Amino acid sequence: MSNSEGPLVLGATAADPKRAVLIWNAIRKYFVEAGFPVEYALFSTYDAMSSALLAGYIDIAWNAPMAHAQLLEQNTNCRTLAMRDTDENVQSLLIVRGDSDIETIDDLRGLRLATGVETSSELWLLPVTQLAEEGLDVRTDCSLIELDSTQYSDLQRWVDDRTIFEAVVNQSADAGIIFEPWLQPLTRRHGLEEGEIRIIWRTRSYAHCAFTSSPTLTERRSDQFVDLLLSMSSDDPHIAEMMKMEHLTKWVRATDDGWSDLRKAIVEADLVGKIY
Repeated sequence: MSNSEGPLVLGATAADPKRAVLIWNAIRKYFVEAGFPVEYALFSTYDAMSSALLAGYIDIAWNAPMAHAQLLEQNTNCRTLAMRDTDENVQSLLIVRGDSDIETIDDLRGLRLATGVETSSELWLLPVTQLAEEGLDVRTDCSLIELDSTQYSDLQRWVDDRTIFEAVVNQSADAGIIFEPWLQPLTRRHGLEEGEIRIIWRTRSYAHCAFTSSPTLTERRSDQFVDLLLSMSSDDPHIAEMMKMEHLTKWVRATDDGWSDLRKAIVEADLVGKIY
């Protein structure tokens, strides 16, 4: 495959600088050796990367769900290109202890709930919006407990799934909202048996991270990029470690549909263009 128009420029954040360089060096090498040169730029924040994408300084961004949904909402010429197989059809869960009397979301009224911060897509925006659709306003119907937050390399503070899970286990919260892929690892980490943590409610399925095109990237070039991306195989020893670090077994095509609920929640929370 030839790319006579010069290299595409890919963007990613450097939340974990050492791993990010290893991952993106491997991706760049794969594309270059296939005759489709790419370069990459690492950004300190999703805000900076999103601004660069909208300004045309980079062609494609590897985005967290919040930043991806924001870009789709801000510019209709931005497109969803692809995601990891592990980004498909994920959910947020409402969990309780196995010995709890809580069976439905109606049982949560007046009880203590552990959540993420109000700008977290999977630990607040999506579940809280959908719980409200079913008649539970967590702000007024529950007691939201205060949890310790962690400051990450982008200087933002987040309450993570581990902290929420532990609050439910140690009974400082009656229920908690976590991201589905963390349930089994956290259950194992705490040495819990099946049934010691129960799921009482789930969000609708949604998509997580994604490659976002810039408003000016042509469909032809983005299709070339996606075709080559999808040809990666976890059986290839040259990229197997990269795919393991990125938590995927294959890349898959994606459309904007998987982010429709998050886009709606962002609009309702008046966050468009404010939080990435």
